[in-house]
Amino acid sequence: MKTTENISLAGYSFTIETDAYQELGQYLDEIRAAFGGSDMAEEIAADIEERISELLREICVPGMVVNLEMVNSIKKRIGDPKEMAQSDIEQESPQQEEQKEETRTPRNRKLYRNIDERVLGGVCSGLGLYFGVDKVIFRLAFLIAFFIGVFADVELFLGIAFLGYICLWIATPAARTAEQKREMKGKPVSLEGYRAKDFELGKEVKEMAESPAAQAFKRVGGVFLGLMLLTAGAGGLLSTFIIPALPQIIQHEIYEEIHDEFIEDWDLPADEEMIMAQITDIHTFWVLLAVTAGILFVWFLYNGVMLTFNLKSPSWRPGLVLFIAWIISLLTLCAWTIRQVAEIITTII
Repeated sequence: MKTTENISLAGYSFTIETDAYQELGQYLDEIRAAFGGSDMAEEIAADIEERISELLREICVPGMVVNLEMVNSIKKRIGDPKEMAQSDIEQESPQQEEQKEETRTPRNRKLYRNIDERVLGGVCSGLGLYFGVDKVIFRLAFLIAFFIGVFADVELFLGIAFLGYICLWIATPAARTAEQKREMKGKPVSLEGYRAKDFELGKEVKEMAESPAAQAFKRVGGVFLGLMLLTAGAGGLLSTFIIPALPQIIQHEIYEEIHDEFIEDWDLPADEEMIMAQITDIHTFWVLLAVTAGILFVWFLYNGVMLTFNLKSPSWRPGLVLFIAWIISLLTLCAWTIRQVAEIITTII
């Protein structure tokens, strides 16, 4: 059994085995010593410590203990401190200021979609980071072009806003890995990385569904659908109280029809008389119909309330219980009706 330590790296807590803790501490000391003569020593050390924290969060699930193998893997990915220090010293030349300035220009950044600060696909946020301007400017530009195209009927602006955004979304890869996020921000430390596929439809659709804009549309759509279900459920539930009166209404309509066609003869043929009696006198059918319709409209009301007020369903899932009860009542109604029709046909024949 190995002893462990609790540490904090870049604001994140980790549980680490003692031998791995000592190895990591020694590695961080070597980094500080290697960059001790640089004006940016503290900034570089903090940046590498943040990088170590990012890599640990990539490979560790909650509750996992960091071991020596993980630390050695991270050291290999980040690189040798002495080599990085030598590279940094070589930049301490008359061209140092120009090199530092280049780290702040788009030439040392790569264009990615910034999905961590996205509203929809992260295109505008990624463009803002790449060009070093506020992402809001790009968002406003796309919105203005879109509304000009819609309200001023200028297809060019509509195409730029809509098709341009979609093309940038597809063509620009998302910054998903820690390496890609550092490249997007122009971080000065060079690291070995791996590349995800530029565009994966399934992952893009999932990310779009989780974006703030999609969540807002989902909420508005949920409220709208919920209100429709509430209206349909309330109206339908009230209509179920009319079902017991339907036999009398049907009987009245049938006799009105008889009066129109057989003004002198009020008698129906025997088979038609029997069918009318089956329709109007069998109360079981109307009870089953009322129960089936009532359960359906209660289900509408329940889902309408849940969607309108964005509530979470209880663990016993009343919506599912209502739906199953409706299916059972519907099957019962159908089976009973088929049986009665079969009896009527047999009697007539």
